[in-house]
Amino acid sequence: MQQPTPRQRMLTAMRNEIPDRVPVCPDISNMIPARLTGRPFWEIYLHDNPSLGEAYLDTIKALEMDGWYLYGHVLGGNGEFPLDAELVRGLGYDTFFVPSELVNRDVRQVNDDEAQEQLIVTTPLGDLETTIKVFRSTPPWDVSNLIKDITRDWPRLRWLMGEDWHWDTKCYDQDKVGECAVYALQVHTFIDFWDGVRDGQSDKMIFDFYDSPDMMTEIFEYFTAFTLSRVEGLINAGVDEILVQGSNSSMSLINPDIYRQYVLPLNIEICKLANERNCIVHLHTCGRSKLVVEMNMAEASFNVIEPLEKPPGGDVDIADIKRRFGHRVALKGNLLTSGNLLHKTPADVEEEVLETLQAAGRGGGFILSTGDQVGGNTPLENLKAMIDAGRKYGRYDAEGNLPYLPSK
Repeated sequence: MQQPTPRQRMLTAMRNEIPDRVPVCPDISNMIPARLTGRPFWEIYLHDNPSLGEAYLDTIKALEMDGWYLYGHVLGGNGEFPLDAELVRGLGYDTFFVPSELVNRDVRQVNDDEAQEQLIVTTPLGDLETTIKVFRSTPPWDVSNLIKDITRDWPRLRWLMGEDWHWDTKCYDQDKVGECAVYALQVHTFIDFWDGVRDGQSDKMIFDFYDSPDMMTEIFEYFTAFTLSRVEGLINAGVDEILVQGSNSSMSLINPDIYRQYVLPLNIEICKLANERNCIVHLHTCGRSKLVVEMNMAEASFNVIEPLEKPPGGDVDIADIKRRFGHRVALKGNLLTSGNLLHKTPADVEEEVLETLQAAGRGGGFILSTGDQVGGNTPLENLKAMIDAGRKYGRYDAEGNLPYLPSK
């Protein structure tokens, strides 16, 4: 019988079904692919030499792992702006695209170990500015973000994002990805969107909800309508799944009241829309996410939840989550990136893989991954040990048992 492709294997697990084996897909979304190019990180992040997507595809093929591609886009946003890749530039993690003529981009080499990119974006209401730094072996760091004064700058950003929206019907890079990975595109929770455009540290973003509650409610209502339009556009374009990116929407950073008011309502509506269109919808939440899982399982209808980080960074017992919710949702996780993978031996990594498969692998609906992004200084032999052990011990029989998994 012909073996399923990595994309087919991942999609089967994401639908909470039983593939030929547990897919193995550690989160190597940034640092490992950039490191393996052998180039300074600014070559990848500022000059697309190569692009991060190209580096990721090269890496998953070299490591023989199941892929999850997050680097494409669908053009769109403000209905007054063109849907032409030659004429527009993405902003806000490519959440929306604006005419390139509105954006003045200045890239300069600060010194041998640091490069910088500044964008000044022109609107009829005044300019917006954002700057990032990229170090030789570190992904971009924000220096300044678009919204420095809410009252002044939000109307400018809203003008760029528009009031009526349109979306292209092409998924960029989908042909390059082929069958080696699931093609996923991200929409952000409101917390993650606001944290990404708000100047300052995350504490300033949190204070906004207390210092300017009326304005934050207005912005959230706008963002909800914008995001639901975008979700529909991404589905129409043919994505394999929608990832709801909520890295900062965890109990490590915000409290349950903020989550229930500003995150959960939009999650529910995104799930309804995706479910109606038979599109997989997937929730990502870093850090302390046990309560996040419980709230969403009570009211939303995600197909996949990840990365289910264990202590000390998180608070999830994946065996408990599998037992309580595994019949309703696929799980993806949760090897500790700051433990065996980073500091111990391949044998220690294999042992953690066995423990994780014992806890959550049986019955399908599981993707062996990490509880966070794999650090750039992680030994490659440990990452390979994780992948090899998952492939070796994660093979299913027809009933979803793991007959090659050693008994405890």
